[in-house]
Amino acid sequence: MSAAPRFAADHAAVAESLPAAIVTRAAREAALGAALAHGLPVNRNENWHYANLRALETVRFAPPLALAPAAIERARALLPPPLPGFARYVVVDGLFAAALSAAPGTDAGVTVGTGAPLDAAFAADNVDERFGTLAVAFATDTLAVSATAEPTRGIEVLQVATAPAADNASHPALIVRAAPGSRLELIERHIGVDEHATFSNGAVDIALGQGAEVHHVRLQQLGTLATHVETLRATVAADAHYVLDTVALGAQSARTTLHARLAGRGARITYARSVAADASQVDDAYAAIEHAAPDTTTTEDFRGIAGGRARVAFNGHIVMRPGAARSASRQSLKGLLAGPGTEIDLRPQLEIYTDDVKASHGATTGKLDDDMLFYLLSRGVEPRTARSLLKWAFLTELVARIGIPALRNAIERAFAQRFTGDDAQVARELV
Repeated sequence: MSAAPRFAADHAAVAESLPAAIVTRAAREAALGAALAHGLPVNRNENWHYANLRALETVRFAPPLALAPAAIERARALLPPPLPGFARYVVVDGLFAAALSAAPGTDAGVTVGTGAPLDAAFAADNVDERFGTLAVAFATDTLAVSATAEPTRGIEVLQVATAPAADNASHPALIVRAAPGSRLELIERHIGVDEHATFSNGAVDIALGQGAEVHHVRLQQLGTLATHVETLRATVAADAHYVLDTVALGAQSARTTLHARLAGRGARITYARSVAADASQVDDAYAAIEHAAPDTTTTEDFRGIAGGRARVAFNGHIVMRPGAARSASRQSLKGLLAGPGTEIDLRPQLEIYTDDVKASHGATTGKLDDDMLFYLLSRGVEPRTARSLLKWAFLTELVARIGIPALRNAIERAFAQRFTGDDAQVARELV
């Protein structure tokens, strides 16, 4: 049975129970209709060549409608230590888990709430946002973060996947609004169980007002059998700055779609993505950044390491629209092949429809530097440690930019463990 009839049948089974306050019945039906009319992406679609979509053949798209106590306890056991200065909010299988979270409300310039309406703009006909369409159709809850000033604390959102994919899917939805002139530090972490396959389909809707600044760190460490798809939309107003740092380590198969629109004069986005994949993992990302106003700026950096038989792909698509005069973009995409059966696919794209702009891009893929490896070995460094040090050096430039010490340290240790397996001593040497 193909995906389209299955997700239609799954939706029909739960349609009467899905909350109208999140998405109206009419909007859900419109979203479902768009997905049925055009179908989900397949590998022959231009920007989906490298995504691993095989798991969709067996998943159940319907979400859980209530949180079972057992799911809350499984999630509790997975939670990392709290981060100093950050209020924590936990979503389990797409539903807000009050027992694991700070109380929603307003505090020091930031408001966090649940149950806010999800913008049906995710229900676009664009094939690259088709999974966002499904998120609208199936959403059971939302977490909304609104900044009105410069908060004295940050916000940490943990999205936890525990439900077996054969029973339920998770469709977590995050809404972020930064008022003009506001500042926000936001951490978004995706984690999940290892004992069975999970399927999560996330939607993130972000809007920055004039002069706002949002520092958004996203860390994906889902379970080893997980399939994860996410659609992120961001609108950046005049003189606002969206800083997005993404780190991907987990899931058997992961696909990220980013569509950012620099909508006002002087809008900026600084985007860095770091990926470490091993075994048979597949990590695929498509980032479309649209310059729709003058004097806008994109800085985009990607670093990916593929070991074992893993595949890593990144497609950076930057468009300079008419009227985007004096805008500038820079792309730096680098991949490291760390195994005999690995594959890295890097694709920088530029579309320019106006004069007086600056745009540069570079993409390189290679293996570990033999000269540097020989140098370390000649100094008595063990071969495995030497290779791990070179992998770490490849990623450290982007990881070092993350300005939250406790989180940066956790990411460094996660990368070190990925490079060294269970060798704790080598992990300590790396960090």
